[in-house]
Amino acid sequence: MVGRVELPDVVVAVCHGHASLLDEQVPGLLDGLYLHGSLGFGGEFHGGSDIDFVAVTSRRPTASDVEVLRGVHAELARRWPEPHYDGFYVTAADLAGSPDVVPDVPGVLHQWFDVGTHSDVKRITWRELRDHGITVRGTPLDDLAVWSDDAALHEATRQDLLTYWRSQLEAMEHHPREASLPQAAEWGALGAARLVHLLRTGRPTSKSGAGRWALEAYPAHRELLEEALRVREQPDAPTTYAADPGRRRRDLVAFMTEVIDDGLAAGPAATSGGELRT
Repeated sequence: MVGRVELPDVVVAVCHGHASLLDEQVPGLLDGLYLHGSLGFGGEFHGGSDIDFVAVTSRRPTASDVEVLRGVHAELARRWPEPHYDGFYVTAADLAGSPDVVPDVPGVLHQWFDVGTHSDVKRITWRELRDHGITVRGTPLDDLAVWSDDAALHEATRQDLLTYWRSQLEAMEHHPREASLPQAAEWGALGAARLVHLLRTGRPTSKSGAGRWALEAYPAHRELLEEALRVREQPDAPTTYAADPGRRRRDLVAFMTEVIDDGLAAGPAATSGGELRT
């Protein structure tokens, strides 16, 4: 777990608002509130960043609890339309075991609240919480049992590249206009590189961290990677692709093809078996 970081004011405000509304409307439900994602990597937070939370509850929310949670997140979205506040509700026992067996739970993504299988209920989230999570409220993460398994995480990451990311790469060929946009370079180059960084180093990182790692690992793609980092960190700065957005798409497809192939060729995880930090 990371040391104490100075959180941006908006992150503090949203998290405080979330906890306060829960305390008022469902007292005793919230046991802990934690952040994962880019904020855990040196407090990285940019204009387009989301706030990714995991709320630990004292019990599995009832149907009436769920309706209260729905209203809480509607109110949070009204107060803070941006940044998006995305996350889900689990118990401490869920964090102590594999995310693969967590049942459908309440959660919110881009202001859409529901009960189901949420996209961040997965092995990389558990690893980020264990190694880079931020405790907002409750038992410090250093003292909380959080499950992790190197081999399982490695295999899940490979499958993500093989299925989701390869399909997105193919979609770029069929939707050239969308793939030529600056946001596509940031999303595709940094998102794919983030997974391959994990496969090749065994360590999670942020999107910006993945971009900087890729600058060293894939120097032939420097212009595209600098563009991806520009879009994420300095979107108002000039772009070298202004005269030919189609070239940005071609460069993006070339980079993603190479980095995905590299990730799929990566060897097995260095260790195997469950690791439960207690």
